[in-house]
Amino acid sequence: EAPDYGHETTSEAMSYLVWIAAMKDNLSGKSGELAKAWKTMEVMIPTEQSGFMKKTEPSATYSDEWELPEKYPTDMASGNTGLNPIHKNFCSAYGSDNGLYLLHWLADVDDWYGFGGGSGKFTFINTFQRGEQESCFETIPQGCVEELKYGMEGRGIKGAFTTEDKVAAQYAYTNAPDAEERAIQGVYWANRWGVGDASVEKLAGKMTDELRNDMFDKYYKKIGETTTKSDSSAGYEGAHYLMSWYTSWGGALDGAWTWQIGCSHCHQFYQNALMAYAANDTKYSCISSNMKAEGAAKDWKESLERQLEFYEWLQTPEGPFAGGATNSWKGRYEKYPSGIATFYGMAYVAHPVYADPGSNHWIG
Repeated sequence: EAPDYGHETTSEAMSYLVWIAAMKDNLSGKSGELAKAWKTMEVMIPTEQSGFMKKTEPSATYSDEWELPEKYPTDMASGNTGLNPIHKNFCSAYGSDNGLYLLHWLADVDDWYGFGGGSGKFTFINTFQRGEQESCFETIPQGCVEELKYGMEGRGIKGAFTTEDKVAAQYAYTNAPDAEERAIQGVYWANRWGVGDASVEKLAGKMTDELRNDMFDKYYKKIGETTTKSDSSAGYEGAHYLMSWYTSWGGALDGAWTWQIGCSHCHQFYQNALMAYAANDTKYSCISSNMKAEGAAKDWKESLERQLEFYEWLQTPEGPFAGGATNSWKGRYEKYPSGIATFYGMAYVAHPVYADPGSNHWIG
């Protein structure tokens, strides 16, 4: 449902390599494959993140989401900004890093689209930008490094998505947290099986720590039924503690400014209570002991409990799990329909984020 031609790859695919490598090390009774698989997966961690760990409070200007691609580009609401309340903790703990230690979700392996210069090198791209009805083959592929070489004059390809008058040369990435969760889970199991690798565990702990970026509302607004799009960002009151669909982040290529958003929409498939358990495990602490930023233990304790409750809330009487929840009805913080079921103030959604095809039909 995501790659639109055969030589793209995803963070999801890469994360399975780590899981399989952990299993292989367990079967052979010796470590080695895990570290190789993790190094392979690291190709999905962006290197171009100029200035991101130097700015302690990345912000993002609000814009409405729309159901149909034809409704785009969407307006930017000047003065209505979401402020990330947690990034300063990562700057303090990992400030010497180049940027976030998270996986961008999609890459053009052979640079077939040409956004990497057409030389055939591995290139980060993005696709989905225009609402729930934008299917895979309706998307407008774009490079994650926007140098204004393609698209509209002065606005680049981003001009198809927002009405911003002047677009600066910039980078932009998006993660899909189920991938990080899966890889971290593999590292935890390798440790429990006695074939762990301390160097990989250190990196997995940092990734777990920074995965808390996915626990927040898109514009960091308060989680609750009465929240509107004009409300200010609310710090930790904007944390739903679930694994949402994504976090996106970026900034100017010269490092002058940065931005970040969370996600208001949460799908049952993106939860991983076993990985959250690993983040809480202080007996087998290969993950928990390697989270260095403030608040990690508290947040992952809350997340584990919230994810388990979410599963219980979503499970049907017949057994299957279905759908998810949102803090932003229709992507515009509209009033919830009368009688809609809620979870900690978030409304039930049968098909979170994508309706063509409906995301509740996906398996994985």
